[in-house]
Amino acid sequence: MFLFRSLTIGLLGACILLLARLEGPAATVSPGAAVHAAPAATAATIVDVAPGVRASDVPSLIRLAPGERVVAVDDRRVDSDLAAGVAIANRAPASGAFVDLDIAGTGGAHRRVLVLLH
Repeated sequence: MFLFRSLTIGLLGACILLLARLEGPAATVSPGAAVHAAPAATAATIVDVAPGVRASDVPSLIRLAPGERVVAVDDRRVDSDLAAGVAIANRAPASGAFVDLDIAGTGGAHRRVLVLLH
């Protein structure tokens, strides 16, 4: 037993030593190269639906601004407002779940809405 513990501790120490001496990948930027910033992340809007709300009332709780429309429900593209309403209403009866909506506005603006169902 003592031999096994000594061997294990020795191997663990060797692994830690090797990891400590390991160099990460070096990042190089050539002169004149364009640097692109990542797009700013926007916080998702959360709509909490109370128990007892009918499935047909859920789409009206999202409150779309003029010119906005739902383009995806749970990361699945929808072609029209009617298809979006049907997809949301079909998910609504599942209590304790959420519906993830991607909403596109005028000028290419996108926002995310999470609808929490009780």
